[in-house]
Amino acid sequence: MKKYFLAIITILLVLTACNDNSLNSFVKDFNQSARKYDAIELVESEFGEIEEEDGERWRSLFKSKEYEIEAMYDGKKVSGYYINVNSDTNSILKDSKGYNAVLTLADALDLDIKDLEKGMQEAFNENFYDYEDEYHNIKIRVINITSASMSITIEDK
Repeated sequence: MKKYFLAIITILLVLTACNDNSLNSFVKDFNQSARKYDAIELVESEFGEIEEEDGERWRSLFKSKEYEIEAMYDGKKVSGYYINVNSDTNSILKDSKGYNAVLTLADALDLDIKDLEKGMQEAFNENFYDYEDEYHNIKIRVINITSASMSITIEDK
């Protein structure tokens, strides 16, 4: 009986580790890119718990007054990432912490930076811009009244 119990616990631990592998890999890639773009590195011990509302699941990876990053889940699997950048002005400056975080996120996910920057400009002109690459669906939304807020959702295909 002990052998079966130990086998079940071992299998559960392995499955849990497999579910976190994509997030661990992302964090490693993000932190490597953070050095390149002068952004803050993610610290796994500071991640929030997985939350759920109306069938959507997410986990906060980082939050500051300038931006927040979340992992989105489909069941227990990471299905994409979300970043929201806030500005006190009506634009997102290219030398801001939030903009650097966007570039870091894009680099960690192997997005084409030029395509993303073009999409962000289009979103500022039209309030939204959607496009896809080989592996992701990218949705950019901008609220621009007296201050700017830009959210980018990057979902796996």
